[in-house]
Parts: sequence; structure tokens; C-alpha cells
Amino acid sequence: MLLSNLKQFVTYGLSSNISEEKVSLREKQDRRLREDIKSVLSYREWIQRITNNTFDNTRVIGIVAAAKGAENYLPYTIPKIITQISEIGMMADIVIGLNNGFECPTVIDSFRSLGGVQVIHLYTSEKVANNIPAKIFNNVKCEGEPYYLKNIDCQYCKHRIFVVHQKQGEYAAGKIRVLGDIYGSLVLQSIESGWIPPAILVTFDAESQFLVEQKYAFVEPESNGLMLIVSKLQKQSEIDILGARSRFAVYQKGAIDGSKVLLPNFNKEVPPLQFFLDTVHGKYSGCKSMTGGGIVGRIDALVSLIVVISQRYPGTRIEDTHLTILAKYAGFVAEIFTNVVSTNRTPSLTEITMDKPPKKAWIEQIYRWNSGYQGLKLCYGEHNIKSIVSDGFPWSIFTAPIVFLKRLKRTDKFTLSTVIHKFKVLALAFAASRNIKKRSLDNPDILQGSQAKASW
Repeated sequence: MLLSNLKQFVTYGLSSNISEEKVSLREKQDRRLREDIKSVLSYREWIQRITNNTFDNTRVIGIVAAAKGAENYLPYTIPKIITQISEIGMMADIVIGLNNGFECPTVIDSFRSLGGVQVIHLYTSEKVANNIPAKIFNNVKCEGEPYYLKNIDCQYCKHRIFVVHQKQGEYAAGKIRVLGDIYGSLVLQSIESGWIPPAILVTFDAESQFLVEQKYAFVEPESNGLMLIVSKLQKQSEIDILGARSRFAVYQKGAIDGSKVLLPNFNKEVPPLQFFLDTVHGKYSGCKSMTGGGIVGRIDALVSLIVVISQRYPGTRIEDTHLTILAKYAGFVAEIFTNVVSTNRTPSLTEITMDKPPKKAWIEQIYRWNSGYQGLKLCYGEHNIKSIVSDGFPWSIFTAPIVFLKRLKRTDKFTLSTVIHKFKVLALAFAASRNIKKRSLDNPDILQGSQAKASW
């Protein structure tokens, strides 16, 4: 009897301690989320106060981070986005952040031949810590006063491209690091110095194109998806942020105006997991994260979010998901515009990495994102993020199975062989996701501190 009572006491004690630890962890995660939201709202209030809530409705600002490989896309994506903004009847300010010493001089020089475009070179000073934005200057020696964006007479130049050359350094590598310099230094300090910023900000990736895709079927390669998103923001003032739906594509070699580039081939089969993510993105619980390749929103909302993320979480590699989480709890109205896609490059089924031993590149792409998800889960708690992002199966697809099957079908005819192939693809995706989940659980991204790595 004594041993039995003692066993029950020890068991109860252990379970009680475990329960207390879980509660304590949950409280820490909730408190961290509240603190981040407080900072986001504080930055937004500051921007609105400094600008007197007055923004430039004649221009759109676009910001993109670029690293090795971006030279394969920028020759056509930058002119296309400027053209799309022109078709809206607005002018463009495009900021290209060249990360950690990366350069593509031939590509940048080609932008000078674009009609009505001024190219301005800017340079960062050395980054002294992973979460402190470097100052930005208009000379390579970084001498004199920092550079501030200014409002200009549109008769002088319709469009501007600002090329930010980020100095190579110990703390510079990573998309969030160069975005931190652009948002935390160039944009915020320019606002403080009197610049009236554009009302609308577009964040995108080097390979991003904003295209119309009707009913999960045909992508219209010459369409202007950005126009649809901006129009909705202009008409519905209550919306803060609109995201395009992700559209994975395998890219192939091509040429545009004599430049060798990589172009999306929408007819080539994408790997199983990427295909599944395309099918469920934006519609089902756990699949509602914005995609960094195409987020458009009010500048005060997006700047406040990215500044907080870059300063507090310099190890994040999925800043788009991080942004979506904070936007929700900050009370921002954010939606995914499902008829517009932003292109996202995925490796082909046969592509392998340069690792030793080599690995399947399409699996490693998802693994990197999953490791980022595990880092966010530790940061804010699964209970706070699962409606936006999850590594579990989206069971809510069965609430409307016919709709899901139509998305799965896309442009294919429903034949027995097609159905069998599609379900084989889903089976492969499920098997791969289980292995990826196990690996990422053991290696979550470290988001803060000296061990935080944000490399691409």
C-alpha cells in the first residue's frame, strides 16, 4: 500500500511539474507576442503621427532583397513591375537591396536604358550587430550625412530605382538583415526627415511576377495582377494588407533582350509538396500565411511589422509568415487575394543540392521553411499560430471536398489515370512531409541572439 501511494505521489508530482512547465512556457510565448504587438502598434502610430497620416498617392514603393542568383530574374521582373505600376497610372520607387556584398553590375546598368527611370546607388556602412540597421549613404566611402529619400517633381523623373549595396560583413548575410537596413534605416529615417512616403508598399522576391490566375487554372503571363491588388486596396480602405497566392514553377533557361535569364515554365510538373501547397494556400486553416514573393499593403502597416521583425528576430528566414502572425494579432485586416499569384521558383524533381552527400533540392526547400516554422512555434506557441501556419494536414479540405478536387485538377481532364496520378502525388507529398517534419523538429531556426543565422 505504501509503495502504491508513493508511486501515485511521484507520478502526480511529475505530471504536475510537466503541466506547470507547459503553462509557464505558454505564458512566456503569449507575453512575447503581446510585447511584439505593442511595438508594432507603437511604430505604426509614430509613422502616422510624423506624416500627419498623409501619404503620397501618386507613387508606389517596391522593396526587394537580392542575393546570388537574383541576376537570373531581375532583368525582367524589375521592368515588369515598373510597367505594371505605370499601367495603374502611378509612378514607381523600387529599392533593391544587394545582400552582403552581392553585386550584379551588368543587370543594374541595363536599368538605365529603361525609359523615364533614374538609377540611384546607395551604400551601407558596416553592420555592427545582427539586429541594428546600418546607416545608408550615397557614396561608397559612407562619408557625410546619411541619405534620405525625398519627394520629387514627377516632371524630372517618373520612376526611380534605388540600389542599396550592403557591405559584406559578419552580421550582414540573410534576407532579413538587408531588409532591416532598408526599412529600419532608409525608410524610417527618411520619414523622420520629412519624406512623405507612398501610401502603398509592395514587397516581393527577385523572381516575383504578379499574374492573374483564374480559378486555380490558367496563369495569364501578360496579365497585371498587381493592378487588381492595388485597386482593391484603393477601394476598400479598411484593408491593410493583401497577399498574392503562391504559385510554384520550375524555371528554365531563356533570354530577354539579350540577357540570359531563368523563366517560369507553368507547364512543367512541380514537386509533390510544392504542388500540394499551391493547391491549399490561402483557403484552409494552417495555410494562410502571406508569401514574401507578393505582399502589398499600406506602408505604415508593413513598415511597422518588418522593422519589429528585423530588430527582434534577426534569425528569421520566413519573415512573410512572421509578418502574417503579427498582423493578425495587431488587428490589421489582411487577406490573400486568391485570383492573383506571385511566382515562386521551385527546384525540379531531379535537381540536387551541392551538399555532401547531395540531397533533393525540392525537399531541402521545404525543410528550410519547416525549420523556420518550428522556430516560430517555439517563439509564439502553436496555439497562437496554428490557424495561420501548421506542419499538420489541413483536414478542413474535407468540409468542401469537391472544391478541393477542382483545385487539385487544375486544367487536367478528370480521367481515371489523372485521378490516380494526382493521388500518387499526394501520397508522395505526405511521405516527404513526415520526414521533413522530423528533421525540422530537431533543427528549429534560432531567431534571436548571437547564434541566429539568417542565411539564404
